[in-house]
Parts: sequence; structure tokens; C-alpha cells
Amino acid sequence: MLMNEKEQMYNERVERFVKTVNHEEPDRVPVLSLVETMAIAYAGATIEECLKSHDDEFKIYGKLFEDVYFDGTLGFGLNRAMNVYSALGVNAYFVSEDGTTLQHGEISPMADTEYDDFIENPIRFAKNVLFKRKYPNLNLPYPQNKEAIKNAALGLADFGKKMGDGAAYLKDLAGVPVTAGNYIIAPLDQIFDYFRGFRGTLTDMRRNPDKLLEATDKLVDFCISLATGNAPKLEPFPWVFSPLHIPTFLGPEQFGKFYWPSYKKMLMALNERGAKVFIFMEGLWEPYYEFLQELPDNFAIGNLEKDDPIKVKKILGKKITISGGMPLDKLRYETKEECIDHAKKIIDNCAPGGGFIFSTNLALLSGKDVNIENFKAVNEFVHEYGVYK
Repeated sequence: MLMNEKEQMYNERVERFVKTVNHEEPDRVPVLSLVETMAIAYAGATIEECLKSHDDEFKIYGKLFEDVYFDGTLGFGLNRAMNVYSALGVNAYFVSEDGTTLQHGEISPMADTEYDDFIENPIRFAKNVLFKRKYPNLNLPYPQNKEAIKNAALGLADFGKKMGDGAAYLKDLAGVPVTAGNYIIAPLDQIFDYFRGFRGTLTDMRRNPDKLLEATDKLVDFCISLATGNAPKLEPFPWVFSPLHIPTFLGPEQFGKFYWPSYKKMLMALNERGAKVFIFMEGLWEPYYEFLQELPDNFAIGNLEKDDPIKVKKILGKKITISGGMPLDKLRYETKEECIDHAKKIIDNCAPGGGFIFSTNLALLSGKDVNIENFKAVNEFVHEYGVYK
């Protein structure tokens, strides 16, 4: 049976990413989508419409990929399991007034006096104490609480299947691969995001540093198991997605003490299993370049938000693959010619030798994040211009 056109495009694009991350020169510079809920606004739809059915959601998200050039996308579809949270009685993520973007409500159920209980057995303490504070429906009388747990479990299973179905849909629609599979959350980000919150975590660094360090170390094996499913071997593609939330609120000293040791253990465990990791480097990472030098070669892809890609290429270009180069504010406010000139400069300086993926510096959430005509023109330009000789 002859390979159809979309499948051939898909395979070529996967090879493009694989070679790039191994610091080989592929045929072209790959163009990566970081589009999230902006796709909903582009289609003139709403999150409510996406939640009616997965088929509706895929069609809504797919419209952008029919109209804008991409070699791959970090994700496809709504990336929050909203039905799980609603089953548990909490709006951890809620729809904004525009109907097309999501917001996150911080819920911090753990007190600073509870570290000893957490450290003794984090999973048991979270399940028996913290989750009941965080998710009201777990406190309902039996059998309502049992029904809430069942509905949450079914919602999570459905969400996992949806993500796989969405990737298959996009492959058939546009020959575009989803580049991220599993994901990892660093131990300190687990505490920051889910248990202690922004103020609590930063306060603990000053008042309970030893307990905080002990807690992050205690979470390492659990975080590794979440990222790997306890599999002894992982494929290098799709990548493991690693969003980092608290690092750039820290200085290098705090980062080196509280964040990096436990996070590095996780990364090395993934490397030993053969995985590649896409690190979303939020904020400015220049103070942390020395830590990234400790990683194995050809292992990490770093998406740059505020760092200068040309400078990072010179310093870290042989160590990690760089993703980024196109600031959203340029795509939103500058002319098409100015955006293309910038893209050309980035390609000329960052593409040689491989190890460079062209993308925006930030995820696209709102329909107003970019001038869509600039976005289309720049991606098409990079696809045509970014050819390796």
C-alpha cells in the first residue's frame, strides 16, 4: 500500500525534529506551533463549543492548522481536563469573559506546619488530607463522594483518550505531529502549583528551608513515575514536556539550592530511559545557563521566552536545542516586512549546525496575541527560507 500524502508529510516532519534535536542538519528548519486557546478564537468559536464533543473540538482547533504552516505542534486541543475538576467540585480552571481563554485559580491547601506529615508519606497525606481540602466533592457523604471519584476517574481516562485521538486527527488532517507526549512537573513546582502556592513556597524558603528541601527530595521518585509510567525505556519522540513555573521568581542561589537538585535527578532519569525533554523556560534564564551546561548533550530542547536566541545559541547551542525566536509582540504590532526581517536574522544566526526550532516565544492564548496575517507570512517564509544547503 502506498503511503498517503499526509502520512509522508508527517514522517518527514518527525524526522526533521529528530535530526534537529540530535544537532544534525535536517532538510529544513522545523516550525513549531505553541498555539493553545488562540485556535478557538481563530475559528470564531468558544470553549463551550469545544466541550460539547471531542469531534467539535478537533474541527475547531484544526482550522488554524489548515491555514497556517507548521511542522509540528506542542499540543492539540484543550490541554486541561476540565471535566475532572468539575466532577470534584472545584473550578481550578475557568473560562474567561471572552469565552475563548482559560484562567487558573490558585488553591493552596497545605499549611506550613504540615511538612512533617507530608514528608512522612506525600501520597498518603495528599490523598487523605490535602485533596479533601482542595476538592469539595470528596467530602460529600457516601455514596456521593464515591460517585465524584468515579466521574473524575472516567473524566481523566476520557481526557487521555482525547489527546491521543486529537493527535491522530491532526495527522490525518494536515500531516502535523504532536511533539509532546508525557509531561513532568519538577518537585518544587509540584509544591508551588498544588500545595503551598506562590506566597507559601517563597516564605518556606526563608522560614522552613530544610523541610522544603526534604519535601522536594521526597517527591522525586513520584514525579519520575508520573513522567515515565515506570517504563524502563522511552522513545526520543514525542518529547516529554516540562513546564517550569517558579524558577524565574528565584535567584541563581535559590534555584541552585531548592529547584535544580531534585529537578536534575528527574531529568537524568529520563535521559537514562532514552527520552528527550522540551523545557518551557519561562522568563529570563540567563542567570541559570551554567546549570543547563550540566545536562547531557542532545537531550533537552529549551523554549526561550525572554532570552536572546542568538546569544543562547553561542553559549548553549552545542548542549541544548533552542526553540523560539519570534516574539509575539512583533507579530502583533510590527509590519509583515519587519517580522520577516527578524525571522531571517534569527534563521541566519541560529540554524547552522542544527539544534534550532523556529517558534514563538510564548504560547498563543488569545485571538489578539498576534496579527494573523503576520503569523502566516512569517511561518511560510521560514519554511521556504530555512532550507539547509
